[in-house]
Amino acid sequence: MATTISAVQTKVNNRLQDSSTNIWSASQRLSAISIATQEIMTELGLGEQVRQATLNYLDGIHYYNITSDIADNLDSVDLQRKEGLNYVPFVRKDPRSLAVDIDIGSTEEAFAIDKRDGNTYLLINHSSSYSAKLLESCDSLTSNGTWEVDSTNSDATNLTLDTVEYNQGSGSFNFDIDVSQSGNNKATLKITDFTSTDLSDDEDISSLVFDIYIPDVTYFSSVTAYLGSSTSAYWSGTATTDYSGASFTTGEWNTVSIAWSDMTPVGSGDSSAIDYLQFDFNYSASQGDDTDFRLDNIRMIRPESLIYKYQSSRVGVDNSGTDIYAFTATTDIPFYSGQYDYLDNTISFRAAAILFEDAGALGDADRMNGYYANSLSKIKKKFPNFLLKETKSFRVKGLNFNK
Repeated sequence: MATTISAVQTKVNNRLQDSSTNIWSASQRLSAISIATQEIMTELGLGEQVRQATLNYLDGIHYYNITSDIADNLDSVDLQRKEGLNYVPFVRKDPRSLAVDIDIGSTEEAFAIDKRDGNTYLLINHSSSYSAKLLESCDSLTSNGTWEVDSTNSDATNLTLDTVEYNQGSGSFNFDIDVSQSGNNKATLKITDFTSTDLSDDEDISSLVFDIYIPDVTYFSSVTAYLGSSTSAYWSGTATTDYSGASFTTGEWNTVSIAWSDMTPVGSGDSSAIDYLQFDFNYSASQGDDTDFRLDNIRMIRPESLIYKYQSSRVGVDNSGTDIYAFTATTDIPFYSGQYDYLDNTISFRAAAILFEDAGALGDADRMNGYYANSLSKIKKKFPNFLLKETKSFRVKGLNFNK
């Protein structure tokens, strides 16, 4: 048997002893039912709210922006590997504790939800099935062939090894731009005699990941990467944001990821003999001369699919089956319909209390809240909460739990 908001509203009217719109309008009743349902959702964490999404985890990259891809994320339920690999469960931690664990090299499988700048991030500490392949550490300009700037077709100049500012290892490639050098609105670093590397297992599967430092992003537009078996047989791809979809940041390291499957092939590249790499730093015609652009930590990473289970913030669907996050019609269907229809009673108590509070009838509101608390207590005892609670790291000074 299924229920609709019409049934809930009938019960709310009974609690109010009023079905007219003289005191409370139809929209006020629907708003109160929406609020009461949302409160029930956060209190109970029922399985009917649980959804899942697949996330491509890249070894060594810990923060994943899920703001757009999982817009209805209300709370976390679980993080899992694919079937057959779930021999070590993920622990949910608070973001501060997990950030510390990652920095000190903890190998505990864990995740956290972190919020910043209006975005939601899934923070993951995981030993991936696919370790990153380091193609170039950027610790030497000549250890894997010779890196150079293209001073003819680009504005790059003065390539040096920077042993002061780097993101990995002991150095990074540092260069300047002279915008009058070529007028092509790009600065190019390349290597054409790179030590031949077999990446055939990564073709169309893995992602090229690297770190760039941009002194000023005001006119910076994108970075284009090339990899191939020669300057006429390669794949190329362009990124306009960092790996998480965020805009490039001035004066900080930005991690960039370009999926091989998104790259455009030119000629007949041989993925088993990669010896050509090139990076174009692209900008608009308004760009002026600048110094200290940097490139570091070039690697190839095969993604591992992880399953993120979460509590959805949707309150139900409309009569066409479309997800909704607030009720706007009595034909709307709450998320628990057909499974927990008796939640109508609990929600109606709380909705009536909200409406009484709005009308200043505080005694009636207290009475309805009492009925609500009693009803909610009984439900909590009967049904499990699917949400995975946060834990905190506990470390005793002088002891290392990672060995």
